Amino acid sequence: MFYRCKSCGGNVIYDPKKKAMVCESCGNGGEPDLISQEKKHVCNNCGAEIEADKIDLSLKCPYCGTYVIFEDRMENEYEPNLVLPFALDKHKALDLLKEKFAKQMFLPGNFCAASTIESMQGLYVPFWMYDLHTHVHFEGEGRKIRTWTEGDYDCTETSIYRLVRDFNVNYDKIPVDASKNMPDEKMDLVEPYKYTALGKFRSKYLSGFQAEIYDENKEELLPRAQKKAKKYTEGYLDEYNNSYSSVKTAIKKVDSKEMNSYYTFLPVWRYVYRYQGTNYEFFVNGQTGKAIGTPPTSKARMFSWFAAVTFSLFFLAEMILYFLEVA
Repeated sequence: MFYRCKSCGGNVIYDPKKKAMVCESCGNGGEPDLISQEKKHVCNNCGAEIEADKIDLSLKCPYCGTYVIFEDRMENEYEPNLVLPFALDKHKALDLLKEKFAKQMFLPGNFCAASTIESMQGLYVPFWMYDLHTHVHFEGEGRKIRTWTEGDYDCTETSIYRLVRDFNVNYDKIPVDASKNMPDEKMDLVEPYKYTALGKFRSKYLSGFQAEIYDENKEELLPRAQKKAKKYTEGYLDEYNNSYSSVKTAIKKVDSKEMNSYYTFLPVWRYVYRYQGTNYEFFVNGQTGKAIGTPPTSKARMFSWFAAVTFSLFFLAEMILYFLEVA
């Protein structure tokens, strides 16, 4: 399916800046017509057959530029529960990426240049989000050490305490990305999102962006969510015990149980910068603007800098020798 403008027949997409559906051709912001699929994986606008991977959900027709959504891939177990709409458009995401790495020395001159903006893609990444109930039981020994001086003596007093901690923590919507195409460590770094903006899934948010269905199910990803919960929980436990000089653990059990799970789409901008035959991937949180990635080093700029510094030092040394000889 795709969204067609009632005024000019153009493709209507979701505009993050206006937080509304807008026609790419005439700019009309009225309610569009929803054109449903007649044939699977065929562009409803121009009739061309679209080559798509089995996980593609929303993509741009390479022939007419219409954003097509494969509605048959949103049925049954693939029906999304929640979505967090894009809040940043492509130009803002690119500006934030420039700002993030602008101060890095020896950055190639055409990094994030206007000519490369087409490589910036807006993606709705599939996530599983989990509500977890976590129970913690801890037993151990805590020590508090006090030192002071009496006359010629250094005194030390050690107090030993038996520690027992038993508490529950409830976590709402811990996110774990469910796409094998997206690097897990990068998706973890792009977090956090402001989850108050999460809402019921509506297909209109996909228009103008690419999207994939999940290819990792919630059962296999649950341990990753539990691992995240355990990390947070151990942080709380450390806060309980940080008043002691040292803590020795005897028993520590952290058990998390799934209460609910949600198939969710979260927004990410991906920028691929090709430099000297190598692709460098960068990701920008489509809501908060948090940018991550590792840019390449321009050897030409580095050598130019060293040459300039060397010349400056040589010139300075020559000037010092000259003035010493004159003196």
